Amino acid sequence: MKIKATDTAYVKEAKAQKKAKKADGQKKDILHDTPLRYAGYCDDIGAATRVICSNSKNALIKNLPVISYIPVGAYIGADVLTTYNKVKKEEGKEEAKKKALSQGIFQGITSLLFPIGIVGAAQKGAGKMFDKFIPALKQNFAENGAKIINRKRDVALAVFGIGALITVSKYADKFAKNVLMEKIINPIIGIKEKKAECAKELKNKEPLKDAAVDDNNTAEGTTQG
Repeated sequence: MKIKATDTAYVKEAKAQKKAKKADGQKKDILHDTPLRYAGYCDDIGAATRVICSNSKNALIKNLPVISYIPVGAYIGADVLTTYNKVKKEEGKEEAKKKALSQGIFQGITSLLFPIGIVGAAQKGAGKMFDKFIPALKQNFAENGAKIINRKRDVALAVFGIGALITVSKYADKFAKNVLMEKIINPIIGIKEKKAECAKELKNKEPLKDAAVDDNNTAEGTTQG
């Protein structure tokens, strides 16, 4: 019997957005709708596997965590440039500058700052747990105080780091977008929140609607009289 895998909420949301774009006749976004978007996650893997790579004797492997920032930097740069060019055509140069800056800050927070913080916190907590409860994964030291390499511990820490990213990153990204960007950073830059603009437009339309109703009532009253 063939068992069909169930999509996660994140995958369902991504598919729904892709379907909506296709229905609206929008062109595929190369940076966000293709495998190229995974370039933005290279530093996540680099941060999580740093504990393994740092103990390697191979120079290339040892520097992989640092090298992983190159594709991420290129991806962020391309995303910011794309945002600028798109907004410039639709809303003008000044607004394009603001939104490109906003996109750069958002990417810096979610693609660089958060992954490093999440991985660091997860691995620090896991390390303390290993030292206390799992002897095989405990960090031991030589007589001169140098750390004794424990490959099993390094792999376990890397797994914990990747697991933390998978579990927390979605919520961290939402917090960055809905709180840090929309409530704090965007207003400072000068970008108005879309919800606020919509609410203002609706508020401006309401008096016109009420006036139309009053005119109808007046007309009806005159006719009846």
